[in-house]
Amino acid sequence: MSKLLAPGFEGDSELTFALQSAFGKGFPLENLRPLLTSGNLHTQPAAVFLTAEAGSKISYKMNCVVAEIADLLDSESSGIRFDAIEALLGCTTPADGAILGRVMLRLDDGHAGVRWRVVQFICFAERWQLRLAVENAAALRPDSAFTTLVNAYGHYIMPSAKDLPRLLANPDAVLRRFAAAVAIRPREVIVERFVAMAEQSDDAEIRQIAADCRKGYLRATYAIGPSILKRAPADPSKGGAQNSDR
Repeated sequence: MSKLLAPGFEGDSELTFALQSAFGKGFPLENLRPLLTSGNLHTQPAAVFLTAEAGSKISYKMNCVVAEIADLLDSESSGIRFDAIEALLGCTTPADGAILGRVMLRLDDGHAGVRWRVVQFICFAERWQLRLAVENAAALRPDSAFTTLVNAYGHYIMPSAKDLPRLLANPDAVLRRFAAAVAIRPREVIVERFVAMAEQSDDAEIRQIAADCRKGYLRATYAIGPSILKRAPADPSKGGAQNSDR
């Protein structure tokens, strides 16, 4: 801890992994607070990495430093913002609506990688997290696309086949990104036609979101993609199509 907090600290992956092991063995998670609030831009990345990694295993316990993690959403480092979003997915509670709203507002971040992380957040968030994130984003920034989303589409978490094309073609890039994210959001089985709608967008970023869904980068491990089931090609020698579930 003292080495990571030293003014001259310039990063040390071996030291960071050693501290990760210590947290895993019971070192108090509250000790992350001084690391997260350090003014050293080498200490902060180590701290948010530790938070994200610890959060994936004992997420609810990380809520003790949720405010400090949220403050990193405003970091000048895109990498820190990126990792903070991942950490907040795991450690927020229904009492953290304003923080979830701040995460959602990063869908307008100036860095494409951070926007991608918010798309992933939308894909993996619990329904209550997504609802609070959108509603609080609208409250925090009333002139944003999220106010339009709440007012016009009260059922935005599960858009209809009629609403989704409108959202994907919206002039506002934030709404298009949000629409692409909910289009690929798992519903036990991913809705093929929704992914296909995103693939037809004129916006290259939206098409990339759909492509990353196809590749599995933006898909929860439990979600089933209908394209997994392949149909065998027709066999001309038998005069018709040959169907197969393999």
